[in-house]
Amino acid sequence: PLVFVSCAEAGWPDVAFGDVVEEKFAPAWLKKYLAAKRAVEGRLSTASAIRPVIVRPSLIWSWGKLDVLPIIPVFNLASALGVPFVDKTVRVETLADAIVAGIENDLVTGVQRYMDIEELARR
Repeated sequence: PLVFVSCAEAGWPDVAFGDVVEEKFAPAWLKKYLAAKRAVEGRLSTASAIRPVIVRPSLIWSWGKLDVLPIIPVFNLASALGVPFVDKTVRVETLADAIVAGIENDLVTGVQRYMDIEELARR
């Protein structure tokens, strides 16, 4: 298996209004970043010699990184309210547990969004 940590925003084309947000509001650096993430995702998705596990966390946080803590509730509330282009945040420990579970479980493959990451981390 090969695990690639992408980003939730790489999935914007797949959700309502995501393409508009990217086209109209994303700065140039973010567009380049997303293009690079999608290029890797695409290459991995067509590889036959490996089992790709592509995790797409939104904002990754921990209690030790206080500067991001104020924005966490905003992301989580927007996600809970159903804003399609905002995913729930993921704690770094949850992401790490999900990555290990994805490596260990041969049935895990492809894109894993925040809900998949949380489920994998509980295994």
